[in-house]
Formats: sequence, C-alpha cells, structure tokens
Amino acid sequence: MNSDNYQFAKSSAPQGVDLYSPFQEKQWNYLNDINSGVYSNNSGLTQVQFDLTSIYNSGQFCDTSDLFLTVPIVMTAVPSAAGVAVAPTANVGLSSLMTLKSNFQHLIHQIEVTANGKTVNDTQPFISIYENFKLLSSMSTGDLKQFGSSFGLGEELDSEKSVVWNALAAQTTPQSGVGLCNNRPFVGGATVGADTQPVIAASQNTQTINKSLQRRATRVVESNIVTASSSSKIYGTNAGGGAANFLMSPTQLQAEFKPYYTIVGNVHVWYDVAIIPLKYLCDCLDKMGLVKKLDLNLRIYFNTGSLSVAVANPNLTTTQYGAFTNISFANACPFSTNLLANTAAAGGLPATTDALQCGCFIARSPVTTLTPASLSHPMPAVRCYYSMVKMEPARQLAYVDANREKQVVFENVIFNQYNNIGSGSSFSQLVQSGIKNPIGVCIIPLIGSQTLTGAAGAATLGFEQFASPYDTCPSTYAPISLTNLSVSLGGQTVLNPTLYYSYETFLEQVAHAETLTGSDLGMSVGLINQSWWEMNRVYWVDLSRGRDADKASMRNLSISFNNNSNAAITLMVFTVYLDKIVVDVETGIVKK
Repeated sequence: MNSDNYQFAKSSAPQGVDLYSPFQEKQWNYLNDINSGVYSNNSGLTQVQFDLTSIYNSGQFCDTSDLFLTVPIVMTAVPSAAGVAVAPTANVGLSSLMTLKSNFQHLIHQIEVTANGKTVNDTQPFISIYENFKLLSSMSTGDLKQFGSSFGLGEELDSEKSVVWNALAAQTTPQSGVGLCNNRPFVGGATVGADTQPVIAASQNTQTINKSLQRRATRVVESNIVTASSSSKIYGTNAGGGAANFLMSPTQLQAEFKPYYTIVGNVHVWYDVAIIPLKYLCDCLDKMGLVKKLDLNLRIYFNTGSLSVAVANPNLTTTQYGAFTNISFANACPFSTNLLANTAAAGGLPATTDALQCGCFIARSPVTTLTPASLSHPMPAVRCYYSMVKMEPARQLAYVDANREKQVVFENVIFNQYNNIGSGSSFSQLVQSGIKNPIGVCIIPLIGSQTLTGAAGAATLGFEQFASPYDTCPSTYAPISLTNLSVSLGGQTVLNPTLYYSYETFLEQVAHAETLTGSDLGMSVGLINQSWWEMNRVYWVDLSRGRDADKASMRNLSISFNNNSNAAITLMVFTVYLDKIVVDVETGIVKK
C-alpha cells in the first residue's frame, strides 16, 4: 500500500468526539494462583494453576488479550569450595553473575487453557521456543527499545558475534563454559570489550561480549547490604548517623516489587518479577476478545530447579567454567551463569571457589546445605492481571447481540522432537499424520547431547543445548546448516528438495506468512537480520497456500534434509495450524 493511499484512507475515516473511545471505563485487577503459596520448585517443573471462572460482571467485559502474569522469581548463587560456602569478598557484589535468559517466556515450558471443561490450547512442551521466534519476527526495533526491558528481552538481542564453541578446556585463557557459549558480559582484566571487536586480535571476535547480558543484569539493581557502595550509591542500606546514605533501601524496593540483588549470609540473591503477556503464548486469548464471563482455567508449568557449575582459576583474569552437574531442571535452564573473569577485588569470584551452586525458583528458594534458610520474594504468589471494561449501554447491547455465537479462529501448535541426528546424516520423517488447516512449520535444529567433543572426538557433550547455563538458548538457537530441505504436505512438495535454504529463502517464506510479519508496506522479518539468523538458524516453511477443499482435509506432513554440520542435532518441529471455537460473549460458554 502506497503511503498516499494510507493518508487518503485516514482522511476519509469518520471522526467525532463520541467516536474517540467506545469504552466508559477500564480498570485493572488481579487474581492470585490457586497454589496457596506452595510451589515444588526443585522438582524440574513447577505447576501453577489459575481459576478465572469467578471473573464476571453483568455490566462489564474482560478483554482476554490483556491477560498477563507477574511471576515472583528468586535466583540464588553460592560460590563454594569442597562443598562449603565461600564468604563474599568484602565490599564486592556479584550482581552480574546470573541473569535470566532473554524473554521471560522461557520460564514457561508448557501451558494449557481450558474453557467450560474443553481444552482450547493444548499442552505442548517447549512452547516458548516457537513463541520466542514468533515474537522476534513480529517486533520492531522501536518495540524492543520500549518494551524489551519489561518482557525480559533487554534493549537488543543477544549478540551473535560473542558466541563461541568450547570443546576442550584451554586452561590458559578465560573460558565461559563447555559447548556453545554466549555468556560473556565483560572481558576480563584491563582489556576493553565491546559488542563489536574493539582492537586487533589474533582470532576473530575473541574480545567481543554479549552486551544484552549487561542490559539484563543492570535491570536488577544492586542493593547489597555487604558492599560499601552498590548501585552508584543510589540503592542500598543506610549505615546510620541520621543521614540517608542511599536514596532507596531494600525495604523500600520491596514495597514496589522492584527487581534487586543482595547478599544474605553467603548466598547471592536476585529478586525479580517476570511480566509475561499471555497473548504471546496462547493465540486463542489474543483472538477471543471482550467477554462478560471469563470461564477459563490455566495450567502452567514453569522451568525451575538448580545446578552446579565447576570453576577453575578463580580470582584471575583466566577464570574458567567447566562441566555443570547436579541438574534438577527437567528441560530448559531459564538462566545463564555469566563469566566473571577477574580478580575478586575487581568483581571476580573468591579465590577458593571451585563450584557455583545456582538456582531459579518461584516465590521462595528451598532450604539446602548451602542455603540454610528459605529466601522469600516480597510478592508471595504468581498473579494474573485482567482488565474490566465498561461500555456505553447502546454499544454494549449491539456488541452482545452481534456476538452471542462469535467464531474465534486462532493458531495452535503441535510439537515433535527428534534426537541424535548424526553429523552428515540424512533425515526423513512423517511429522504429522492427518492435520487440517496447517499454515506453517517451524524447524529448529539445536546441538544435541551426543555431539562428539574432546580429543579426536573421544567423548560426547552430555547435555542438550537448551539445558546449558552457558548458552542463551532457548532465546537463541544454533548455527546448524540443513541442506536439501524438503517439506511435503498431502503428497505435494511445498519446498523444492534441491533448494539450499538460505537467509533469502527465509525472507521469502516468512515475509508472506501472516502469522509472523505479513505487511503490505514491504518485506519485514521483525528483529531478525541476516547475521543473527545465520548464527541462530530457524527454518520456517509456509503451508497456508492451497485450495480450500485441501485445507479442510486431513493431510500428512513430511520433512527431509541432510545435517550439514559436525554436531549431532536435536530437532524441534512446531507445526502451526488454525483452530476455531465459538464463544458466547454474554455467558462465556465455549463450543468446540
């Protein structure tokens, strides 16, 4: 659409004082979950449930697209030596040691939405991986700058230039972990680092950092009762004498639930609040719209747990992270353990540290030998916020009369996972047997646990990429090349099998998929540019084209390709299809 046409259409639109807003009033409320403050936390997945059936007002409406969660997050880290906690370095905080991975959605492993006992949104695992891609494909750079911090994204994406593959411990240079790593917020010692290489170096990108980690780390302000000066002396604990040595204390921060870092005993603690709009996870909630009775139940599974990171060369600019063990996460690890390669006095790890015990929990941390007391978040439970909208009586009557049987069409997702697809091997699989109205398939290859590492490939990696605390996956992916990619639907080839899927192909597929970024103003793929895509390969194939009779028929979906990499990959396939329900906006009754 030419901009002249837009200006003409805007000038032709009817205007009036009474047309400015159809609403008389809009207020916000919240409900706590029905867990009664009890969260399993250390069992891999923590279930949180909401019963929204009590939300009803005969004179007001609830907009389902406004629903969002606020999740109280407690992260802990304990440097230890031979299993005993190491005391913090005097006047030094480690607020950048841990950060949640980009996008708060990765706290959620799967979610189920039911209405009147009918399942509207199926429980599919790893749902945040696809929804993260969809969100990145839809946001603009302006959206990222304005809302990124609120949604846990930061003001820029995790840098593709700071990614490094570590198969062996170097023992002479800083090493941020094992496997694919992107957890360097700083370059150690006196060397200056940047998100682009600042000086000439023997190896490309050796001094490149992930600036997004810094942004996310500083979102959680330091209010450390141990250090003499915390967050630029703005947040901290007054030392007495009748003067305000800091502008805000931890108690004052708790009153408004502001994310902050502190030290309790030998435990480094991060208190955060994750804001998760549900419309980005469940398309049915985005499309349902205004209803008087919100007869919904939510069942959400959060990634919670702990792990132990091996540390070598602490208190030096050559600090290294090794294998991680004692993992209680069932699936994705939602945080990154960031490399702090420096002396302890300059913000590095204490000299005797040989391990870091790290965990992420909801509302409160469990009691362990290294965390002798439970650390509770000032927000005691997960909240679901909702809006209540009051309309002009005439418009309310007209809206209800027109929508007693409102058809709601939305996206749903089916997940498939295939493990240990070897280096150089071919893959051919019937992914879906009988699917109606598919609109796209999202193929994401990740580095698998069977990838060979070590001297002459003598060992396997031993963990999945999404489980690593050194990698920003699942908010980022892997530079895995798939060649001869072929997708067929109902026996018809959708993607030419001889085609090499490049970034240009990605543009062709995504730019015309309305589920992601369809635009009449030009080709757009949101925040994903060529350099980011080549380091974080996502293969999207549009399935929406075809005859109406074919779309309504049950068809098989098949995928084949060659693994053009040295890694044994774990393949995640998200088949996106259109589903529908019928909603009575007056009673909230759903027919499916």
